[in-house]
Amino acid sequence: MSRFNYFAREAAATLLRMARTTKDPSVAAGLVQRAADLKDRTGELPPDDIASMAEEPQKPLTRN
Repeated sequence: MSRFNYFAREAAATLLRMARTTKDPSVAAGLVQRAADLKDRTGELPPDDIASMAEEPQKPLTRN
């Protein structure tokens, strides 16, 4: 794997994790779009379980 692909995969994984934590749908959509752009450039996204993201309930960002 080339060095660019490695860093692009790491960046895409970080973008997807950030999209998962935000409550603003437009920000989440933008982050996912950026991850998709990286996928187009490198040929694949990092192995991240997208299906489990949809099943996980939203966690509050504040302490209870």
